[in-house]
Amino acid sequence: MSTYHDRFAQLTRHRQEHSLRVAALMEDLASTGGFPRDQAFLAGYAHDLARELSRAALLEEALRLGVTIGPAEQQEPVLLHGPIAAAWLQAEGIGTPSVWEAIRYHTTAAPGQDLLGQALFVADGVEPGRHYPARASIEETVRRSIPLGYQAMLEETLGYLKARGLTPHPLMVQAVKSFSDSHD
Repeated sequence: MSTYHDRFAQLTRHRQEHSLRVAALMEDLASTGGFPRDQAFLAGYAHDLARELSRAALLEEALRLGVTIGPAEQQEPVLLHGPIAAAWLQAEGIGTPSVWEAIRYHTTAAPGQDLLGQALFVADGVEPGRHYPARASIEETVRRSIPLGYQAMLEETLGYLKARGLTPHPLMVQAVKSFSDSHD
């Protein structure tokens, strides 16, 4: 059985460097969010463990692990990489339910995410290796307030998808509605 360290070692250098930048930013955000630094680091370190699996391998591994495959995941299996990585950690007994949930939803977001989950969703999008106009502004915002950074990242992601004619994941739509309803 592969451990999460084994899986990390099998990632490309590019993906490892991205994950380490996300992990470092998550450690920085731990004080803002009031969550443990070790959990923050683990979430960032492990969030993309399954990101480089092929479409077929993602679907096969999801079936093996009992991960739900909805219509969006069937069409875009890459959306399964978070749930698969979370299931791997859970099977190893590594991390906490909060870490698993953060990793599970780091690509789609989800309604009711805790601050660790919100932080990972943002950190994955604003780590210093990313390059787009709003990146620095969203990073600055999340360093002050994780919920406000989360809101800004959700808006940025929806704008990105809309500009490309892509449909947001149903969980993202629910997350936006839930977040808006709770912050009105």
